[in-house]
Amino acid sequence: MALDWPRLPSDVLVPGALHFYDAATAFRVGATDRQMRNALKQQLMGIKIMLRRKRLQPEVLLALAQSLSQLEGLRALEVDISFSSVGEDGAYQLAQAVGILRRLQSLELLLGGAGLGRTGCEKLAKELASLRSLTRLKLDLSLNDIGDTGLRELSKSIRAAFLLRVLVLDLNRNRIADAGVGCLAQVVRELPGLSELQVSLFDNRVGEDGARQLAAAVRGLRRLSRLALGLNRNAVSEVGVQDIAHAVGSHSLRALELDLSVSSVGWAGAHDLGMAISSLQDLQSLTIDLNVNHVGSAGARLLAQAISALQGLVSLRLLASGNRIREVGARELAQALAGLRQLANLELDVSGNGIGDPGACELARAMGGLHGLGRLVADLRGNLVGDHGERELARAVGELPRLERLELRLGGNCRSSGAGPLHHELKNAVQKLQTGGCICDFSY
Repeated sequence: MALDWPRLPSDVLVPGALHFYDAATAFRVGATDRQMRNALKQQLMGIKIMLRRKRLQPEVLLALAQSLSQLEGLRALEVDISFSSVGEDGAYQLAQAVGILRRLQSLELLLGGAGLGRTGCEKLAKELASLRSLTRLKLDLSLNDIGDTGLRELSKSIRAAFLLRVLVLDLNRNRIADAGVGCLAQVVRELPGLSELQVSLFDNRVGEDGARQLAAAVRGLRRLSRLALGLNRNAVSEVGVQDIAHAVGSHSLRALELDLSVSSVGWAGAHDLGMAISSLQDLQSLTIDLNVNHVGSAGARLLAQAISALQGLVSLRLLASGNRIREVGARELAQALAGLRQLANLELDVSGNGIGDPGACELARAMGGLHGLGRLVADLRGNLVGDHGERELARAVGELPRLERLELRLGGNCRSSGAGPLHHELKNAVQKLQTGGCICDFSY
């Protein structure tokens, strides 16, 4: 049955609230206050509540919690109160209400920047432990300072949801270290039905040991088809990256995202990542974020060879700024891209790599041959790209008949002709695309 997602006042089920609806409204719904309330309680299957960045007074949050607690028939619930400063008490009230909904199968609770703290996270976890029918759970607790203790208690509550098939956790900027990640990894290993796992730990304190424990947990999941791990801006060493690569290579994934920017990835890490990626022959969507590492031209060659083996890719996001791949690496990437004829979405960030005009030309020619592209994002800033490179880019975008969105970033390059901020051939190509309905976004 398709879920209905109505938009209701947050206090619609508070005792006495329905008396404020006028007679015309009552006539339109064809029900008395009591009938309407009972219908909502028993028949409503799914609901979304979007209160992001709202100033929620305590009485409003209490009314919301009371209303939710009465929707006993709910199977799916999405609540977004991120950056609403609900605090520890508000989060607890909401968690108590959600914990009563024992029939919930899908829960999306976004509490980023809501001021939970460690204690608030512990209270939240205690209530979530009662939801044993969940098959899909998404929690955003970013920017709440939950620490290792908060993540440990949260992990315990997730263990109770042994029917989970989809688990999405956003835990960015929470001062989480290896101890907390170890608790989470242990629980993930005990959820054998997981087919999709997404864990984002941007800007925490995860090191080599935490990465190793996560890798061990991933390796133990036998039904995994979608995986996303965000470990950018942590203390993960190259050895930790290699552990993750080995775990990834043990699966038959359809979608993979690895965010490893600022992670000391060099040639050895690129080698193991390449070996893992090349083995994923069923992969349709790939995101690799290696911004600001030490991959170099040799590492770029290994990654390019791995990507070229994925002939079924539909979406590719390769972010490799600040890796010194030079012209040689750009040429290898271009050769890999040229063979990916199924691509509909391509995002390529090779900014700050010194690829020069020759490298930009190679990449442009490769992109111009991908006639199925509907979206193209190319970041070539800070690469000494001149007029020749711009001319090839103009030809490339002009050869993409299905292009619906183009984002091209060329700032910080040199141009020999002095013909102004945008070469006339590139400008004409963009205008033609815009006339045809393509959305174009340039920065120069």
